[in-house]
Amino acid sequence: MELQRYDVVIVGGGAAGLSGALALARARRSVLVIDAGEPRNAPASHVHNYLGRESTPPGELLAIGRNEAAGYGAEIVAGRVASAERLPGAEDVGFRV
Repeated sequence: MELQRYDVVIVGGGAAGLSGALALARARRSVLVIDAGEPRNAPASHVHNYLGRESTPPGELLAIGRNEAAGYGAEIVAGRVASAERLPGAEDVGFRV
């Protein structure tokens, strides 16, 4: 498997994760979102108290968020993160996820 480098890796593609991905991708950071596709609000029929999206079905809100983030270059993949570890060496080397 080839090593991929990103400025930011976001674990979880819910509303908060996608909002962060959108802001960072708009700031021209390379962003990877890893999402298992199991949102906590999946049983809910509508989203409430979310500015501009009152009564939107949760799945629709996430689809909109994914499209917006991807439109700015964020990569979104299905999966789970088993571990994250700091790589040895210089401070700017980063983490392995």
